[in-house]
Amino acid sequence: MRLRVAVVYTVVEANHHNRTANPHGAKQLNKTNVALKEAIEDLGYEAHMIPGDFDLLRKLDQANPDVVFNNCTGINDKSSQPQVAGMLELSKFPFTGSGQVANVLALYKPLTKKVLLFHNVSTPIFEVVSKIGEPMPTNISYPLIVKPEHEGSSIGISAKSVVNSPQELKEIVEEVLTNFRQPALIEEFISGREFTVGVLGGDQPRILPPVEILFDVGSCFYSQAVKSQDGVQTKCPADIEPQLLKSIEETVLKAFKVLECRDYARIDVRLDADHIPYVIDVNTLPGLEPGYSDYPKAAKAAGIEFKELVAHLLNSALSRRSYFCVGARHAVPF
Repeated sequence: MRLRVAVVYTVVEANHHNRTANPHGAKQLNKTNVALKEAIEDLGYEAHMIPGDFDLLRKLDQANPDVVFNNCTGINDKSSQPQVAGMLELSKFPFTGSGQVANVLALYKPLTKKVLLFHNVSTPIFEVVSKIGEPMPTNISYPLIVKPEHEGSSIGISAKSVVNSPQELKEIVEEVLTNFRQPALIEEFISGREFTVGVLGGDQPRILPPVEILFDVGSCFYSQAVKSQDGVQTKCPADIEPQLLKSIEETVLKAFKVLECRDYARIDVRLDADHIPYVIDVNTLPGLEPGYSDYPKAAKAAGIEFKELVAHLLNSALSRRSYFCVGARHAVPF
């Protein structure tokens, strides 16, 4: 009997007019779903595509899969991504990726940072402003960067997001509060090199070759416009001297563990003037579009083709269900 794999995918609303709409990201998700289906079928398994919506539990019960590949970034918007993981936990079917707790900790950036700081993982100093009229922080040195509290894909980050004065800070904070209806995260801006680093989980989580973000002159961070227009180049493996690479890997691996991530994640870091890596973002559901997304690029640089990557993630999920595991011939060797 062939393995039955349910791929839970994000339902892209056709008529989103809010500021969190992400047409570019929607195209990536659609391409990823096609690639996942092809990879699963190439492995010799059944692929059942199931929309991530409020009827998810009933549809999973009908499909009765052996394992679920979770590629759903939320129902209607990103804020419900943890709830999708929670629904999958309720379903009792094993599923790829992190559970609800890790998704909450990674999505809500102030929580992410509190956990990291508690465990002595470097992350920029921060404050949160929750409503218009609250006093602006005065205990963080400029420049600062302002972000919505719980968005991804650089949504809500523009050329104005890095500020150098109290007036600029007040204006962009009020813009975030008004347009995104969520608290504004205010961070110390770390101005050095930026890397995005994949972790491949399992019994012994493995750090994939870091991807360096090579910004153009005049652009030193990922804005929504830059990301949606593919406006930066990347290099993988990045040119990093061994001692710095070790420091980045240790920081990323510790962040992965203390946030209770599993199977896979992508963690963004920036270097300060002393080459200390600071965690600036954690993505528990990184993009997987082959040939485009940073995570599969890093996996390929490590010698792991997309089909092997999919098999490894399915193996990881199935290892949490003791009586069934994909054959070792499909496992990714460590």
